[in-house]
Amino acid sequence: MARMLYRTVLIIIMLNLVALGFVLIQSASADLYTMPPKQPTPFLTPTPGPDGKIIYIVQEGDTLWDIAAIAGITIEELMSRNGIQPDDYITPGMQLELGLGVPLVPTIEPGFEPTETPIPVSPTPLIGTGEICVLLYLDENGNAQLEEGEGPLPNGQISVADVSGAVAGEHTTDLDPEGHCFTDLMFGDYNVSVAIPPDHNPTMGMNVPVRLAPGDIKHVSFGAQPSSAAQGILGGGEGDRSTLMGLLGVVLLLAGGVLGYFTTRLVRGTPRSFR
Repeated sequence: MARMLYRTVLIIIMLNLVALGFVLIQSASADLYTMPPKQPTPFLTPTPGPDGKIIYIVQEGDTLWDIAAIAGITIEELMSRNGIQPDDYITPGMQLELGLGVPLVPTIEPGFEPTETPIPVSPTPLIGTGEICVLLYLDENGNAQLEEGEGPLPNGQISVADVSGAVAGEHTTDLDPEGHCFTDLMFGDYNVSVAIPPDHNPTMGMNVPVRLAPGDIKHVSFGAQPSSAAQGILGGGEGDRSTLMGLLGVVLLLAGGVLGYFTTRLVRGTPRSFR
């Protein structure tokens, strides 16, 4: 009887232990399924600095994946912003840039008035007009240089044209020693040409290019001399040529007379048998 009672007590104890074991297992399973996942590294949203950059200081146990996930950016963007290579490691205390925010507005102390920064003035484009003054002069010695005593030559024709060929002005020369000035010409490139009177020859080129800037006054001069003066320089005047030709004619006449006289004497002195 005592033995049966002892066996019954052992069975009851064993059943209680088994039941307690099941309860503990179920409780552990429930805790496992209901336990919230481990939270990533605690993260306080950094305040943007004066330059607008959001900087995070690496803490112990941080990983690039955790920081990127909490910051809401990709790990590739995090590495690119901070120049991190795939084989690099991060250590506590490192400063990582997470992005850009709105820069802080500096607080203005009472009584302080900000100074306005003047906006630089853009340079004014060059616009304006200029003048080209042209003189046609009598180049008496033909050296193509305007010298003292060489005055203006009238009845020539001056023309000023722009690079497109449009005539900007024309003028017939007169006895004004200063020449003629073409005013109110827009800045740019021009060609100045002169036609001299018919009874004169030029002593230099009759076309000159001129570049005109706003406010410029350019002076151009052209020289010419009478045709008779040029002929005198090359071979003497008309009177000298006539005198020379007259003398040459007289010499030829005398030579012809002498030759005729000797021919007549020669014919008379020849025997008839040889005639």
